Amino acid sequence: MQAWHRSRIATLLTGAVSVGLGVASCANTPAADVCEQARVHVHECLGVEVAATECVPAEAENLLAQDCVALDDGKADIFASGLCRLGFLSACKVPSCNDTAPSDTCADYINREDCSQCEYYTCREAHAPTACGAQGYYLDFAYDYCRRYKEVTASHMSAAGQKFLHDIRRCLMDTMQANLPETASCSAAETAGFNSHPTCYVQSGFCQLPVTDWILVLATISPSDLNFQQMLVTGVSCLKEWAR
Repeated sequence: MQAWHRSRIATLLTGAVSVGLGVASCANTPAADVCEQARVHVHECLGVEVAATECVPAEAENLLAQDCVALDDGKADIFASGLCRLGFLSACKVPSCNDTAPSDTCADYINREDCSQCEYYTCREAHAPTACGAQGYYLDFAYDYCRRYKEVTASHMSAAGQKFLHDIRRCLMDTMQANLPETASCSAAETAGFNSHPTCYVQSGFCQLPVTDWILVLATISPSDLNFQQMLVTGVSCLKEWAR
């Protein structure tokens, strides 16, 4: 039964992506066509999800002219603006945060509502007995996605989606603060952090969001983190919620 749940969820989310692509093609115009073609092309090359957002046809044509090798070997950064406009939110630039007055403890950051809330993870990194570094869980994953969802994705979400992002930030931080001492190893932080995501997603209302918000959540995940995307698809058991 669990395997069926996972398969069904993957099917639903894949269908959601198709709906998102279809939004771009509602207007039967050449501009809409080139935008849709570019979305499909980049999705096939990078494997990341796509949301229907604003599109500049000239940028879409530029992306269509690039083969998968060019998009997949690190050169995609060159086309970040176009990718962002096409709905690949993982490529969007995250605004800088100037509200970074230090807190006395890492836990103090959790209750902040401004962009400095995500500094919870840099604080954890600073207090870790051995620095996890720029490629570690705290900085490369938790902090990066906290900031990206808060400063980039939220503005595209519905009111329910924005509440979900607010609640899941708190859930992930509260869960880590309650269950993982600051002296924990980098590997323990990574394991605990990833393990908390499916439960927090369900508890924070992911299953009740409109399909368009699901697409936006997945579209924020970088091609380098597709294993995380797959974990969400298979681990967020929304069918159990719907069955209640």
